[in-house]
Amino acid sequence: MVRNNQELIALIIKEVGGKENISSLTHCVTRLRFVLKDEQKADKEALLGHDDVITVIQAGGQYQVVVGDKLVDSLYQEAMLILGLSEADTEEASHSKGIVSSVMDVISSVLSPILMVLAAAGIIKGLMSLFVSLNWISSSSGLYQILYALGDGFFYYFPILLGVTAARKFKLNEFVGAAIGAALTYPIMVNLASTSEVLGTVFQGTTFEMNYYTTFLGIPIVMPTTGYPSSVIPIILAVLFAANCDKIIRKALPDVLKNIIAPLLTLVISVVLTYLIIGPVATIMSSSIAWLVSAVYSVPFIGGAVAGAILGGGFGVLVMFGLHWAVLAIAISNIAVNGFDYIAVVTAVGPFIGMVQGLAIVVKSKSSVVRNLALPATISQFCAVGEPLMYSILVPLRKEYVINIACGAFGGMLLGISGAKAYIFGGQGFFGFANYINPKTGDLTDLYKVVICLAIAMLLAFVIEYIFYSDKRAEEALERSRS
Repeated sequence: MVRNNQELIALIIKEVGGKENISSLTHCVTRLRFVLKDEQKADKEALLGHDDVITVIQAGGQYQVVVGDKLVDSLYQEAMLILGLSEADTEEASHSKGIVSSVMDVISSVLSPILMVLAAAGIIKGLMSLFVSLNWISSSSGLYQILYALGDGFFYYFPILLGVTAARKFKLNEFVGAAIGAALTYPIMVNLASTSEVLGTVFQGTTFEMNYYTTFLGIPIVMPTTGYPSSVIPIILAVLFAANCDKIIRKALPDVLKNIIAPLLTLVISVVLTYLIIGPVATIMSSSIAWLVSAVYSVPFIGGAVAGAILGGGFGVLVMFGLHWAVLAIAISNIAVNGFDYIAVVTAVGPFIGMVQGLAIVVKSKSSVVRNLALPATISQFCAVGEPLMYSILVPLRKEYVINIACGAFGGMLLGISGAKAYIFGGQGFFGFANYINPKTGDLTDLYKVVICLAIAMLLAFVIEYIFYSDKRAEEALERSRS
């Protein structure tokens, strides 16, 4: 019996092959994400033998040990001490990874450290918009201005924060990453469109049309009308370039000049090339993704329904394998480009379906074994932490997992048909309703759409779960999963 977190993490490290088998370690809301030199050395059965280990997933080039949101942070900190690592110097995996695995690793490593703060800022910004739209507070009041500055400021200066986490991932000085993000959000550059005359236009007549208002040594500085605040892809690519640039510069310089000249040259080269090349390319990439999503939803009659059903039913599968980060990054990017997003709305259906499934099981079940698992896991669903219910109940019972996917697809289809939009990527579960309030106008139309569609899907899921659930089947399934 494991008595404390130190013992538990020591055993986990031993059972993934020991310190020498670990190339890197990160974590998200519920998982310790190991990159192992040899996954064959890990003892999955031994890991699953611990009560505190919910499950083990091998996906995206990572060996993911799911321990739940209550333990993950403390276990991560203990592991870093045992391994003698810091977040800044966790070494890269020594074996090569595929392109998909590498992209997923980058996205999760850059976004996961700030996800909880992102959610908090989104909740604050959404609530302020809600309170103003309900005339509970005035937008001119100090209360609104301070709290909205807190919520909106996080998203406005998002590139600075991503600059730090991206630099950490790419082994660059974190303040260099922050400085690049600051250059992309500097007010004079952000406000060029409103303070300067148009000098020319590129890609005129296309989806990617952009004006330029100034030049650098005669080269047009092409950028979005609103600049790069709240953007995601430009800063990640810029810091990736800067990290490689810094390595080259440091190799070419004598030791006495490295710490002074390398940051200087890295910043100048990276910021200039980001404004001239990297930023425009990243903007085209972001705009292409946003355009594609909008185009799919714009297909008459079936576009929103099909896209919504696929995302609503499939997102939980991506979460199970820890591969959902790419979808979340697209949603955040779409909001930065368009001011709204369809994907974030549809992916929110899963927690609510799981929530009512858990409630139906708790209400109908007479088994203390099932109820002891289902009740705390259902409570986690209210905060959109779905892994405890998924791995302790839905997946082992199988039919419950099928019900979850089917009802998620149905709810996603309804949301897709409704055309509901998210304007903020903030809280999830019950904390996510403020995401659907237009912060510029205070319009609640999308919120009403989401509530109605979720209510219908949740009612269906509750009824189906209540009808098909069986204590006998559940206890037999749980016994099989433990044997």
